[in-house]
Amino acid sequence: MHYSTIARQSFLALLFFALCASIPLAAQERRDGAAPYQALRRELIKMGNEDQKHREEIVALIWQLSKPDNQRAFAKYAVLTKKQDAIDKRNMKRLEAIIEKYGWPTKSMVGAEASEAVFLIIQHADLAHQKKYFPLLKAAAAKNEARPDQAAMMEDRILMGDGKKQIYGTGLHTNDVNKALELWPIENEEEVDARRAAVGLPPMAEFLKVIGLKYNPPKKNN
Repeated sequence: MHYSTIARQSFLALLFFALCASIPLAAQERRDGAAPYQALRRELIKMGNEDQKHREEIVALIWQLSKPDNQRAFAKYAVLTKKQDAIDKRNMKRLEAIIEKYGWPTKSMVGAEASEAVFLIIQHADLAHQKKYFPLLKAAAAKNEARPDQAAMMEDRILMGDGKKQIYGTGLHTNDVNKALELWPIENEEEVDARRAAVGLPPMAEFLKVIGLKYNPPKKNN
């Protein structure tokens, strides 16, 4: 796999970690969910844990890939990504069956932690699955049955996958020339912080600072 492709995937994973770290689940949220769906809740949480099984280690490896003599890092990265890809495909196949049987697993059905697992699994699936299930996530978020910031992240991911400008500024990529991490282009960037605030995301400058980048907002036209 080409370095720029590896870096792009890994930095997107890093971005997700940074976003979610700022919005921890409360203890009560981990326990909630309707009683008839407790088995489903436990299964989804387990699937969510599997979704994260190798990702932290994969993200840590990315910093080694740009260094000289990085063959060992590449080899380890290849092994871990192959294992995680297999988990992701298995999770997505099972989640499709769950959604077909129960509908979208909402927070009131399965609780916040299991609901987040649903988002994680689809966010890490291929573009076709993201497009298929994004309308359900967006509808759930509109009813407070899913987190609106997660719907925003998935919308940006889909737009990036289609080569279009993102809306909420949640996606980064690596520059093909110097391999530097940078923001994917944003539609109407002058208003991005207002859009972010509407879905519960921090301002761009605060968000990028967490991952070691400085934000240079565009100048507003008078």
